[in-house]
Amino acid sequence: MEEEKQAIQFISCPECNGRGRNDKNFSCKNCGGLGLVAFLDGELLYWGLNISRTSIALRKLKHRLDILSDVLAFFIFFGGFGSLLFWLWKNSEGVITPSSLFFWQEKSPLILAFWISCLAAMFLIYKMDKRNRDEARIKQVKIIHSQNFPNNWEELRRFKKRVDVSIAYKEKTLTILEDAYLLALKLKHKEVGTLHLFSALLKSVKVAVLFTRLNVGGKDLVEKINHQLAGISKDLKKESEMSFSNDLKEILISSFVEGYELKQKSVNALNILLPCLEKNLMLKEILLDLKVDDNKVKNTIAWFRISEKQVNNYRTYRKLARLKPSSTMDRAYTAVATPFLNNFGYDLTLAAKWGRLDVCIARDKEIKNIFEALESGKSGVLLTGPEGAGKRTVIEGIAREMVIEENIPNFLRDKRLIELDVARLVSGASPTVAQERMLTIIDEIHRAKNIVLFLENIENIMGIAAGGEESLELSEVLSGELERGSLFCFATVSETNYLKYIEGKAMGNAFVRIKIDEPVGDNAIMILESKVGYLEAKHNIFFSYSAVEAARDLSAKFIHDKYLPTKAIEVLEKTAARVANEQKGKKYICDKNDVAITINQITDIPTQDLAEDESAKLLNLEEELHKYMIGQEEAVSMVSDALRRSRAELSSGKRPIANFLFLGPTGVGKTELAKTITKVYFQRKDFMIRLDMSEYQQEDSVNKMIGDVDGTKGYLTEAVRQKPFSLILLDEFEKANPKILNLFLQVMDDGRLTDGQGRTVDFTNSIIIATSNAGSDYIQTEVKNGTPIEQIKEVLINEHLNKVMRPELVNRFDGIIVFTPLTQEDVAAIARLMLGDTEKMLKAKGIGLETTEAGIQVLATGGYDPKFGARPLRRLIQDKIENEIAKKFLAGELKRRDVVYINDLAEIEVKKGQEL
Repeated sequence: MEEEKQAIQFISCPECNGRGRNDKNFSCKNCGGLGLVAFLDGELLYWGLNISRTSIALRKLKHRLDILSDVLAFFIFFGGFGSLLFWLWKNSEGVITPSSLFFWQEKSPLILAFWISCLAAMFLIYKMDKRNRDEARIKQVKIIHSQNFPNNWEELRRFKKRVDVSIAYKEKTLTILEDAYLLALKLKHKEVGTLHLFSALLKSVKVAVLFTRLNVGGKDLVEKINHQLAGISKDLKKESEMSFSNDLKEILISSFVEGYELKQKSVNALNILLPCLEKNLMLKEILLDLKVDDNKVKNTIAWFRISEKQVNNYRTYRKLARLKPSSTMDRAYTAVATPFLNNFGYDLTLAAKWGRLDVCIARDKEIKNIFEALESGKSGVLLTGPEGAGKRTVIEGIAREMVIEENIPNFLRDKRLIELDVARLVSGASPTVAQERMLTIIDEIHRAKNIVLFLENIENIMGIAAGGEESLELSEVLSGELERGSLFCFATVSETNYLKYIEGKAMGNAFVRIKIDEPVGDNAIMILESKVGYLEAKHNIFFSYSAVEAARDLSAKFIHDKYLPTKAIEVLEKTAARVANEQKGKKYICDKNDVAITINQITDIPTQDLAEDESAKLLNLEEELHKYMIGQEEAVSMVSDALRRSRAELSSGKRPIANFLFLGPTGVGKTELAKTITKVYFQRKDFMIRLDMSEYQQEDSVNKMIGDVDGTKGYLTEAVRQKPFSLILLDEFEKANPKILNLFLQVMDDGRLTDGQGRTVDFTNSIIIATSNAGSDYIQTEVKNGTPIEQIKEVLINEHLNKVMRPELVNRFDGIIVFTPLTQEDVAAIARLMLGDTEKMLKAKGIGLETTEAGIQVLATGGYDPKFGARPLRRLIQDKIENEIAKKFLAGELKRRDVVYINDLAEIEVKKGQEL
């Protein structure tokens, strides 16, 4: 974990306003030319390099001369070496003899040329060494802690512990600063400011790639910066008036401090980027317009540093790993071989030496806690946490540290970390044999004296005992050794299994427990960034930062049976594989929408950006629903509003998409509206989870709903776990047992429910619709009397619902919608919809359907019942229309190209089609 950065104290000279020069362009007497300084741990930091058009030209000339001298020395070296070879060939006639090897004793222009080439080679070596030393200028600074801070410029001027931060700016970075100066000069600006520097930064390859990662178009960004630069007044008359702004000096000093804290050799372009954004609010606004905030920039910079660190660590690692023995011995050759342990174990330090283990990122705090636990006197450390949270990765990180031996406690130096394969240990063995194997392994560890043991999923050795009731389990054998401090051991276990098998037992007491939680926030991003390079190389694609961020956020929100970072890594892997297959070898930048498509494929939840046709459908959702649903305007409107809020991601995300209670008599469309939503919004019928709550009237119905500890799965929880994006229809809600109703208090409020196996099931992507017939007679009566719906609803809530539901449950619903009884006109419209379904079935057989308005009215009149709504209509159409059609079809009276005609009496006639 990164340490908190120390605040930097900046002090500007009041006489020259930080310029370091007076109006006559002489050095300021008050500050001695320092202008603006900063204090950090007792050191005075300042920018001392003066840049001008002349100095830029001289540095470029020097750079060209350096290149020329290098090329000349290079040719002299190879020419001289060639001269030597030519002399050898000429004097030995193609055969090199021992006497010809004493060439230095000869006097020849060719030999002289060779000696001159040796001087050229030494010159090249000197220049290379000088460049390396120049690259490491930050290393030359030695900050001395002091509390003696001068409080006036007279003392500051004489302060001896000062550092000119410009010495740490390497050539490429200085070129950026010079470009900023030349830009300000070209635009006739008196001060070189943040915008000039940022504009010059965009020419850096690293910065350009960084903004590509952020999906920021270079052209858009440059145009916005140029627009801001154009607004600065052009008041420069001569070059001597130009100076660096105080903000720019603060940026340059801050960049140095950051490079120092990161232990870099020199300041680079990425060090300058964040201080620029911190100093200039306009730059922040420009990037926000391009959907980039400071945190995204910070994390993308971290991405570059992680990649650089992985490369540098690998080089250092391979160099130091050579010192580590490739066998089971320690470097002093005092360790004893462990053949039996080797048969059941896997040497993680050896695997680390050969680069077979992943790099452990953003787990410094956890590794530090493990080392502190061991230093406190404990011999065992148990890592607990959910599956996939990175417990094993932490252990592999320790194995890598043990190879390098730079940041580990002394008692772990020169040790081997061996993973004991518990499955192989107990495979094909009786408990007695398994215990004998364990004791033999422990004896070898005692003799070797250089072994640290690691057991993954340590609960697997619990309960394995030999002999009678008083014999020891394998776990007790191990815990006894740990209590005596005779061996070091790391182990892992899931949180659930720790509570179930280990907590409060001898094994639990023998270990120090260290929790490995799911990485969150920036730590999760950094872990994912460390994995992306491999995927990019493997699939020949390119990930943007938004894709990595989406993998973290969307997997955390929508995938609940796995844990970060594993589930996010799997999402990125699937995205990379899918995109590479679709692009077939073409370079492609994966963005957040590509990740969203992968999440959609895994969960069936629409997470990708809204397409134009989907946006249009959502905006006209009421119209779409009314294609299948007649009347009930309030219900359709409220449901449509909830769905639009959810898809636009304007809901809180901590509750279901919507919780609705539909009240009204039977047959008025409560269930039909739920089916219609499934058809229109979810687009598939199997996205509805339907429960008849009258089946859950007994107290033990809770187990049917959420499952039991014996492994029985609950109907509701299992259905939602498998299809989190769904509509849950709870028919006759009020008839369920009160304990069942209490479950929905939590579901509707928190959007989650724990099933019988202890798993948390997420309901935040579900729509919950409960239906009830409570107060049906009252609704019918009051609607007939013309009572306003709002008044009817108020009476229903206060006088009817409170008799069958607790008030707090009623208050959990986002909307209580009263379905009014159907009118004759509504039933006629429903008849048309039902006959439309019949027409589709006939069309599939090549048969047409025609109706008359009088015939539809006859059906509507016959199928209308104020008490049962439209239910009798369905039966009437089946009996009078569909049954008759079926009979005629089976009797051969109805064939392809015929037309079924429903006449004014709602009777069936057949219009024969043309004979072929």
